[in-house]
Amino acid sequence: MPNKFSVLVILTCSHLNTVFAEPIQFIERPTIYISDTSILKVNQDAQTTLESFVRNWSQFELLIDKNLFPIKAPNCQKTIQIRFKGIEPIKNRISPAQQSRWELLERLRKSNIQDTSPVFLQIDTRQYMKKSADGKYTLDYCNVFVE
Repeated sequence: MPNKFSVLVILTCSHLNTVFAEPIQFIERPTIYISDTSILKVNQDAQTTLESFVRNWSQFELLIDKNLFPIKAPNCQKTIQIRFKGIEPIKNRISPAQQSRWELLERLRKSNIQDTSPVFLQIDTRQYMKKSADGKYTLDYCNVFVE
């Protein structure tokens, strides 16, 4: 059963890449679809072991060129920071959400060119974002939170 804190759903359907031509899109608001994970850079501060990752609230950032991000960010100069919200650590336990997030981090760190599985991230539209009357979102700054 899906967990509300899940940060990704990896689909193995090979036909998805032909459906979406852009490497990153804002679909079924508030979700972004990333078909080309090689355009993402993992922040250098990300933890290197699962234990330290969980102990540090399972947080990390992905960096992406502003021009590739599907949501306008007029106050941002170059790079959008996709920040994963913290998951409170529980002593001697790793939750499915923490494990899933760790697997995503490891996958993105490896940047395997053979890995064509897309990534879906759910955006928290309550922080750092505004929604206009026509339903379009705009980032206030260079940050966006995902769950």
